[in-house]
Amino acid sequence: MVFFACLWIGLFILASAIDLQSFLLPNWLTLPLSASGLLFNLLSDYRFCTAIDALLGLAIGYALVRLVDELYFKVRKQHGIGQGDAKLLAAIGAILGWQDIFPILFFAAILGLLCGLVMLKMRVIQFQHPIPFGPFLSLFACLFIIDNIFPFGIHP
Repeated sequence: MVFFACLWIGLFILASAIDLQSFLLPNWLTLPLSASGLLFNLLSDYRFCTAIDALLGLAIGYALVRLVDELYFKVRKQHGIGQGDAKLLAAIGAILGWQDIFPILFFAAILGLLCGLVMLKMRVIQFQHPIPFGPFLSLFACLFIIDNIFPFGIHP
């Protein structure tokens, strides 16, 4: 379990670095994260959730981000969040299960909003400047993974 946790945390850090630099979360990174999460929860005795919860996490994680983006598109006539973010949240769901999708998405959105407001206030960015969301998702995914191994009470 610790091996996979370290591997996933390393991949989430890599995903964050790539997203910060290029605003992209490549399939070669997000898809293996999803597959490894599903396989880990299907085959491991030390899984984070059941295989069904992991599969639901994958589906809900992807669908949730896609739904938000579709609603945003209907209102603004432009996309507001990328496919990579949807695939990253799907991978998080595959690793941790569907129950952790909602708090991770909530915490990531709040921290992203706060960081954006601070950067606006400090004039680091302009109002319409995009901010990559992957690092915020990755941060809370890592915290939840660590909490599964060494509980410190971040999630129920």
